[in-house]
Amino acid sequence: MKHIGIYYRVSTDKQDLASQKGAVEKWMEDLPIAKKPKKTLIFKDEGISGKTTNRPGLTALMDAAFKGQIDTIVVYRLDRFSRNASTAIRMILSLDDAGVAFISVTQPVLNLGHENPFRRTMLAAFAEIAEIERDTIVARVRAGLDAAKKRGVKLGAPKKYDDDLIAEARKLKLEGCTFREISSKLSISLGTISKILKEETVS
Repeated sequence: MKHIGIYYRVSTDKQDLASQKGAVEKWMEDLPIAKKPKKTLIFKDEGISGKTTNRPGLTALMDAAFKGQIDTIVVYRLDRFSRNASTAIRMILSLDDAGVAFISVTQPVLNLGHENPFRRTMLAAFAEIAEIERDTIVARVRAGLDAAKKRGVKLGAPKKYDDDLIAEARKLKLEGCTFREISSKLSISLGTISKILKEETVS
């Protein structure tokens, strides 16, 4: 743990980072001298919900991690990193792949510092949880699609052009018109005409 990135987040403008900073700074003070970081970078997001990963501070933090600028991420609590546990797990696993450890100073059971003897076991459990979540989502989507089919719902993207337009475009093509001429006559973009006639050729 030579280069750490500390991440702070508060959801509303009325909140402040004081309590988070106090806990993290106390944790750093209590570290043995040999384990104190040589470099510390601070990242923060204020007034942004933890439900979204589209946060400037978080983006900068992850960028620094994947560029090898930090080897450990430190947060006050896991929910400061992400309010969605599954999202947090996936992010932690991706960080581990990049060789970056993760520490929550108020939740020792979640600490995944490189010195944690149970780190690999915990990561394996996290990976299993993420896999179960993926399988559950896939199963739900498939079940939903099957149910929709049984109700007679037509799946797939809606058709962007009607049969009359297709027939007219085909007729003009048989008469020797170029795609550009057909586009002009039907007041349809050249790209759409090209797509229609190419699909007709394939079918």
